[in-house]
Amino acid sequence: MNDYLHEIEQHPWRTCVDAFIGFSSVFTLVSAINFFVPTVKIQGALPLAADTIIGVTYALWKVRRPSRIEIKPANCNTVIEVVFGDLFKQEGVRAIPVNEFFDSKIGNPVSPKSVHGAFIERVFGGRSESFDKQVDEQLRDVPHHDIKREEGKSKQYPIGSTALITANQDRYLAFASTRTDPKTCKASADVAIMWLGMQELWRRARIVCNGQPLNVPLVGSGMAGIGLPPRSLVDLMILSVITETKSTEITRRIRIVLYGDRFDFPDLRDIAARWGG
Repeated sequence: MNDYLHEIEQHPWRTCVDAFIGFSSVFTLVSAINFFVPTVKIQGALPLAADTIIGVTYALWKVRRPSRIEIKPANCNTVIEVVFGDLFKQEGVRAIPVNEFFDSKIGNPVSPKSVHGAFIERVFGGRSESFDKQVDEQLRDVPHHDIKREEGKSKQYPIGSTALITANQDRYLAFASTRTDPKTCKASADVAIMWLGMQELWRRARIVCNGQPLNVPLVGSGMAGIGLPPRSLVDLMILSVITETKSTEITRRIRIVLYGDRFDFPDLRDIAARWGG
């Protein structure tokens, strides 16, 4: 009950609109029956009360949108969880989308509003020395190009390059998922880049996770958004997980972590229904 009250307090207008929609739908149906079937008369205080209860029930059903769902693909042991929450508070290995230079300077190269920026600030306190050292060590055998830039690092790695970063006994997989303009530092991506980045992430996660959950933010929705609505991005990520899992299991639980108000996002129940969750 407290959850319902909290949601109503957060979205009072939306709750009232949903209650009216439920009430008016039933009222319209009853009016149609009374009009087309004159021998049937549904009227009075009792039907009105029932209509009101239905409207309120519908509003409560709408307002209590789930904050998490589980999808269990056929013929595999992996569970895909879609949840609203804080990526950095999830149990297990956490994936961090970064640009192809693995930049670490907050500002023009790395936006503080991105998951990449939040990672540098929250995990390393804005100081990048440890992150840079681990990236260089992890990617020392990965072919790269040296690109002259006005800001940021010069080593440009292939999309999908993944570095295991440890901090405070937590483990993170930083994976290259965006292109970056050397002059403007503007990040960009498309579906092909997103798919390749995730494909390489899954392959590295097989080695690193060792049975632990893998937590991944909504890839493609940040500063380098690829132009797809959030629901399509979730579908694309789920499809990528299923495709890769059919080959070889990644880990037992993969958690897609969504940030923000779930009322600004499509109902997770629709996603669960589409994927058989």
